[in-house]
Amino acid sequence: MPGLRGRLLVEGWGGTWQRMTRTKQVATDAMETPLNRCLSTLDITLLGIGHMVGAGIYVLTGTVAKDTAGPGIILSFLLAGFASLLAALCYAEFGARVPKAGSAYVYTYVTIGEFWAFVIGWNIVLEHMIGAASVARAWSGYMDSLFDGALSNATMTYIGTLHAGLLAQYPDFLAFAVTLIYCGFLTLGVKGSAYFNSIFTLINLCVMAFVIVAGMMYADVGNWNTEKGFLPFGVSGVVAGAATCFYAFVGFDSIATAGEEARDPTRSIPRATLVSMSVVTIGYIMVGATLTLMVPYYELNPAAALPEAFATYGAYWAKYVVSVGAICGMTTTLFGSLFSLPRCVYAMAADGLLFSWLARVSDKTKVPVITLILCGFFSALIALVFDIEKLVEFMSIGTLMAYTIVSASVIILRYQPSSRCNIKSPSHSNTQAASTPGTVTTPTTPTSIDDIAKLIPRPDPRQGPDERRRRTSRIGSTASVPEVCVRTFALAFGGGVDSDGEGGELRSSCRWLLHVVGRQEAGTVATWGVVIFTVSSAALCSLMQWGGSFLALPYPSPWAIILALLIIALQVFSVVVILAHRQNTLVLSFSVPLVPLLPLVSIFFNVALMVHLNPMTWIRFIVWMVLGLVLYFAYGQHHSREGEPVSSYSTLLTEPAPAGNTVFGSVQHTLSHVTAKIASAASEDKKPIVDESNIEDDDL
Repeated sequence: MPGLRGRLLVEGWGGTWQRMTRTKQVATDAMETPLNRCLSTLDITLLGIGHMVGAGIYVLTGTVAKDTAGPGIILSFLLAGFASLLAALCYAEFGARVPKAGSAYVYTYVTIGEFWAFVIGWNIVLEHMIGAASVARAWSGYMDSLFDGALSNATMTYIGTLHAGLLAQYPDFLAFAVTLIYCGFLTLGVKGSAYFNSIFTLINLCVMAFVIVAGMMYADVGNWNTEKGFLPFGVSGVVAGAATCFYAFVGFDSIATAGEEARDPTRSIPRATLVSMSVVTIGYIMVGATLTLMVPYYELNPAAALPEAFATYGAYWAKYVVSVGAICGMTTTLFGSLFSLPRCVYAMAADGLLFSWLARVSDKTKVPVITLILCGFFSALIALVFDIEKLVEFMSIGTLMAYTIVSASVIILRYQPSSRCNIKSPSHSNTQAASTPGTVTTPTTPTSIDDIAKLIPRPDPRQGPDERRRRTSRIGSTASVPEVCVRTFALAFGGGVDSDGEGGELRSSCRWLLHVVGRQEAGTVATWGVVIFTVSSAALCSLMQWGGSFLALPYPSPWAIILALLIIALQVFSVVVILAHRQNTLVLSFSVPLVPLLPLVSIFFNVALMVHLNPMTWIRFIVWMVLGLVLYFAYGQHHSREGEPVSSYSTLLTEPAPAGNTVFGSVQHTLSHVTAKIASAASEDKKPIVDESNIEDDDL
């Protein structure tokens, strides 16, 4: 009997693993949704800007400038903006692929599998919950400062104080109330909420413009020419400042969350992402430059940098203008978190990974009201009693992990066969279908190494050596140095030579890799290349973080140098392996350029930031994940919509009718498919788990 038990155990574990790795099949009509598709591109753009431009521009700028980067804060914001833009581009491509709520959770579910999708979704829920609570607490604190601490003093006098490690000094009833009030606005419907957000975001942008224009009137270039120069804290200060400023850009994922409520998500999501990231990056850089030009960085007051800077020149009235902008900024940031949080929970519940009643949508407002109220209450409760400063870093893990997996997912999908990209959305088409007779093909921007290589003219074998040299010199004289490098790199891997092959297959010019990786299913090797690159990036960043002293000059340790070189060689090998495979020929309304290079850089940035987090943050993360995994294995895995058996009802909902048929013909066609699928499911159910022929005598 032990042999039979062993096979049953293997069969059971195999079923669990299959459930963990199953991917979400997006419906043929991805635009169908119970939510209200009413948001324009402008609405979504202002939603993203409002979520990113909060109190950080009024508080974070002064803190980083004085203590971390000095005038080099503009380089910190530029570097942080670039790192965030890489992740934003990946989000924009998936927003065009999958116009659904859930953001990174849905993207991971479609690409990698159910288990990692739950991990990302579970952390996104915590991220937005803590984000909303922290902004509500900051909103309350700012209002308290305008009244010289009257609110906090009254609370501690009449209510008392809290005495615990993670709890705040006093319960913040104003933060609790303002969170519930904003939830009330959101229950009125997405369009009315969008108007509310747009008004406050525009006010905030006007205040930013005022700060930049009015502040430049008092600018003094001499404040950048101090004794320590433009970079008083050195390059390391700029990098450390960029790590802090990076979190000022967290919030653009609310744009992707609105994908199921956008009128034209395949175009609105990419445009809103790029425009909002550009506006926010320019705004942060200009405010940082203005602040450090008005006042020397070492004289800044981190608690109220902008009002104090204007007060230096006698413009005390500017304090009230800046206060209006700060209140509006924190309002839109709180709105963005409370907007994204219930939609992520709704997406997970609609897929069966959370309780199904969380996916109920109001017939009147087209909003998941129950989920919104529940999420708002828990966010308000956290804001009421917890010390947010100790929890804010905790939410960074979920954000960075989501960015990492979305960037990896872009590469994985690009190197899958077109038939296995289980996404049917309006943004998908095939290059071969796009060039049918009678149609005009619009030139597109090169989005990968393959696309760039296709633009390189091939040498004509009938040309003589002299003519080939003249032709090569003409191409080189008109191309920039980066273009020449990229073209050479693309040609080295045979880009464009065998571009008609299936996605994920090895290029004919790289057959030598067969001796290393062997013959694998299309897309498998590229996927493992992404995994190896991510793991080796984590190893290299960990070595630099905790073993940097062994690599320091002038006497580095030989073992540390050898280990670092081995890790770098592994990274380079993984990139070469990915580039040695073909990409599929799907054409999207928006695609990340230079795949896989830009997503790989994004992965490295995000992993480096995760390694720099506090160890206690990782312990809290493990505790939160244990709770989530218990919920997944006890409930979500068994109630997933992807694991439901075929039924006549589900088939009637998902099976498309043939074009051109009458209503009765469509019903007849659908019922025939229903009968076939039910018969197939019934025959599968009758199969034994263990074949009788495989049972040995010892098992009986």
